[in-house]
Amino acid sequence: MIRVVAPGKMILLGEYAVLENAPALVCAVNKFAAVTMEPLSGQEFRFSAPSLDLTDLPFVITPKGHVRFDPSLAPVKLKRLELFSKIFEYVYRKADISARNGWFIGIDTDDFYSRELHSKFGFGSSAALCVALVTATVRAFDLRMSEQALFRLALEAHHYAQGKMGSGIDVAASFFGGYLIYRRVYEDDPIDKNPQKISGCEGLYFKPVFTGRSASTRKLVKGVSRLKEDFPDVYREIMEKLKQISVEGSEHFKEQNPRAFLNDILLFYRTLKELGDRSGMPIISETHQRIFNLAQKENVAYKPSGAGSGDIGILFSEDPERLERAAQQILQAGFLPLNIETDHQGKRILAD
Repeated sequence: MIRVVAPGKMILLGEYAVLENAPALVCAVNKFAAVTMEPLSGQEFRFSAPSLDLTDLPFVITPKGHVRFDPSLAPVKLKRLELFSKIFEYVYRKADISARNGWFIGIDTDDFYSRELHSKFGFGSSAALCVALVTATVRAFDLRMSEQALFRLALEAHHYAQGKMGSGIDVAASFFGGYLIYRRVYEDDPIDKNPQKISGCEGLYFKPVFTGRSASTRKLVKGVSRLKEDFPDVYREIMEKLKQISVEGSEHFKEQNPRAFLNDILLFYRTLKELGDRSGMPIISETHQRIFNLAQKENVAYKPSGAGSGDIGILFSEDPERLERAAQQILQAGFLPLNIETDHQGKRILAD
């Protein structure tokens, strides 16, 4: 049996700017996706994800390497199978795998879901699942691959599964763990282009806040892309601001300068709001603005983590007591501060 787990992520600084080749700051968090693979005696593959109401489902791999489940399954179940199918078939075809026997594949992403709130947290579950699944598949089929090649394969598989959207920053966090300064990786980049691993910023405290609802990253990114197409000068002006703040903020974090970094967070928040206003996208939604206002009463910085609108935001402060006071006010307002720790290990194989 092979079992692999991979952590989720929080983007601390650099959303949207990372799509335009600016450095972004991300950390891995202790929310985990797990993938288990066990060989079967026959040639049939079977799949389970109990939390998605998908249990012991057979599938086949066509001669061209496509994953095929029973098409008579309920449409909602087929939809839930899409992410797994696209990741697995990408690796199967890219690595030119020839399976002599079938495998049972089980996935668990419960860590990313709140049963109490009936909602998914925005900690990058799809990227964590991708890293765990790619790593497990490479190990199961005994593919000889360097860590750099494995990382690149995970990036490519996730990019393919997500409709060729995104920067790959969430995949990097899940793969390497810890704190990273990440620059977007392109297909023709050198195979050894990896993110820069750094230490945490001493004297800086932060806490994520769940806004209470999930948001569509795809919709927000497409809206910003329309601004780029329709008003390129406006887009370029705003993006240059975001890129400059991201460059300086990443350096301030790396240099252990929490006070300067907090100012960067404030500037980045205001520029994200400008990007949302000009693109017509609710990057800084009413919910984020309300949390921001509550945080400011305690002189605590705040920004969304990710594309914005909903999902996760992050409180930042040099003073842990002030941070907790802000968190309590935000909790009383109906939002959910979360106790999350940084995961420094990244993906790991627990059984083999």
